Amino acid sequence: MKTMMKPLASAVLLAGISSTVLADDQQTIQALEQRIQELENTLNERLDVLADAVEKQQTSGQDNKVHIGGYGEMHYNNLDENGEDTRTLDFHRMVLFFGYDFSDRARFVTEFEVEHILVSASSGGAVEIEQAYLEFDLKDNMQLRTGMLLMPVGLVNETHEPPTFYGVERPVVETTIIPTTWYSNGISFTHRLSNGISYDLMISEGLKTEDPTTSSDADPFDLKAGKQKGSNADAFDLATTARIRYTGVAGLELAAYAQYQPDLDQSAVDSYAESATLVGAHAVYQWNSITTKALYARWDLAGDDAKAAGKNVQDGGYVEINWRPSEQWGVFARQSNWSQETGVDAAQSDVGVNYWPLPDIVFKADVQMQNDDAGNADGFNLGMGYQF
Repeated sequence: MKTMMKPLASAVLLAGISSTVLADDQQTIQALEQRIQELENTLNERLDVLADAVEKQQTSGQDNKVHIGGYGEMHYNNLDENGEDTRTLDFHRMVLFFGYDFSDRARFVTEFEVEHILVSASSGGAVEIEQAYLEFDLKDNMQLRTGMLLMPVGLVNETHEPPTFYGVERPVVETTIIPTTWYSNGISFTHRLSNGISYDLMISEGLKTEDPTTSSDADPFDLKAGKQKGSNADAFDLATTARIRYTGVAGLELAAYAQYQPDLDQSAVDSYAESATLVGAHAVYQWNSITTKALYARWDLAGDDAKAAGKNVQDGGYVEINWRPSEQWGVFARQSNWSQETGVDAAQSDVGVNYWPLPDIVFKADVQMQNDDAGNADGFNLGMGYQF
């Protein structure tokens, strides 16, 4: 930049001045040439300062306050449910991420999601804002967040981009017992200690399950249906969530979490539901190319009505082992068991393969087998996904 602009500046100055100078006035010419040299030196110094400032700004990243990213996935499901074939091809979700840095210690994060491509009364699609929060660095190891937040529970609720997990669909226990993706309006505090321990505390809107007095089909103990998703959420009784996590040993992650919400009906008067408590834990250990995972979560619903319906205890867990012999290939097996009602014990087995042609692009294939209580949906799934 400097070498190109210096000759150009000299040429412009010479052309503008020499046209007014008399050819036979040698003294005037020498004086003008001296003045031109002084002006050129001054101009070059100023150009040097400007170029250095531009280069410093580009290398420091001060002009990159806006961040853009996203992820998406398409699924093909070919399943046999008690002799009835189900074959669907669905672009399950497309998510765009936008972030903005107000300063080195304050930022805004948001995710905008479209599910199932088309949003209409009959399509089943949805438009959602999955995250939208302000984050403040109180210290280098302390963050405060407020807005629409993901719950700090489970393995995939916070990190669910397709290249980060095995299987076309997310683990079934983390879409039933832990209702992933689970997000709420709230405020959270995170503290990371130097010994590998971190903890999260969060206060947010609670679940609001369906009132059985409004419809004969309403299930007051369907926890997944109780997600309010921050849309005019009733907040008579706020939920409190806590997590502690340990990552102090290479390849190891241990975590335990709990949530308590005083009232599932979110009303100012006593009604059909009482308190609900979630407890859960997971462990992940990676040894060379082999990774093992285990997760368990349990809901305890208070009240005689929940017990009479056989839904006072809802729990489940899974174990997974995967082997990734290269950067591009990996195989896995997962066994999941869960129960949302007394005497109904669902089970599902999954085996499959992931292929990453690039680190942020993945193609997946798996086979699933269910027992009768899980719906007896046996077959295979294909998928592709990406993140950026």
